[in-house]
Amino acid sequence: MKINLSSFLQWKINIFLYRQLGWRIAYHYIDLLGRLYFFIKRGETRTIKKAVESVFGHQKSDAEIKSLKRRVFRGILSHYQEKLFVAYEEPEKATNFLNRNVICEDLGILHKKRQKGNGVILVTGHYGAIEYIPTLLAINDFPTSMIAKFKTRQLREKIHSQAEKYRINMIDAQNTRNVVQSAVKELRKNRILITQCDEIKEWRPSLKKRISFLGRTTFLDRTINILAKRTGAEVVFGVMHRYSLRKYKLFMYDYADMIGYLNGPSTSSVAETILKFLEEHIYANPEQWYQWKQYLNIETAPPDSRVQELPSTLALKPVFDKA
Repeated sequence: MKINLSSFLQWKINIFLYRQLGWRIAYHYIDLLGRLYFFIKRGETRTIKKAVESVFGHQKSDAEIKSLKRRVFRGILSHYQEKLFVAYEEPEKATNFLNRNVICEDLGILHKKRQKGNGVILVTGHYGAIEYIPTLLAINDFPTSMIAKFKTRQLREKIHSQAEKYRINMIDAQNTRNVVQSAVKELRKNRILITQCDEIKEWRPSLKKRISFLGRTTFLDRTINILAKRTGAEVVFGVMHRYSLRKYKLFMYDYADMIGYLNGPSTSSVAETILKFLEEHIYANPEQWYQWKQYLNIETAPPDSRVQELPSTLALKPVFDKA
């Protein structure tokens, strides 16, 4: 059996200990297990470090890169701490935690977008506390659906069980025959569908549209464009920014907001705009992204291909205020 970080952290003895220790102490235990995992899995550790170096090596000093790598690994472990918390904590306690520790001033955007009746595609990335977003929406009475993949059967069963308690509709990408068709059905019920734009292994690349993402010229994923075109759903980009394990803020932007921040052309497709917007977030806060292991797997377009690319700016101060 191949062991990955997710399955390692979910060994039955570990789950038992998390519950016995309580989450405050369990966070330190998860951190210890994660350090042990990356010490043993040297190849995976090197892959993540190499990815960080590939993106930032030419613009940061050796000392800055070394510090950044430490923060990236800390961010990856923080993600798993949040994933396990939301999967195994009782809904009442998880609800209290989110209400106390998450600032969510942008939820009005979702109320506004749902008024058209075509549903809302809430696109996010492997960034910050993504695991908290569906639960946060559900406890704020938004009809929420989400597309998800699971590393272990145990986690799949637990998340499905928790989703029922929160009235979240799950689309299991591994066990659903036609994910796009299922997503369309959810949107036609005027629900909020949560999906990710950086699920690299699941991209449906367009051979006509190419884009630069984190310095790599690749083929643009068509999924979001297909969903939006088929349903007429509104598209919103959102991330849960982690300031600490007890302080978060949900940021949301509609298409016009993103174009304004990027100074990009209004003719750019939704998928292009969102991926570039996520890219700006990653450049500004690379430790929040936990997809570094997959970065080197991004398919590279031929060097002579023409790339349609949005202008880029790193001046996103309103996104990363310290509220």
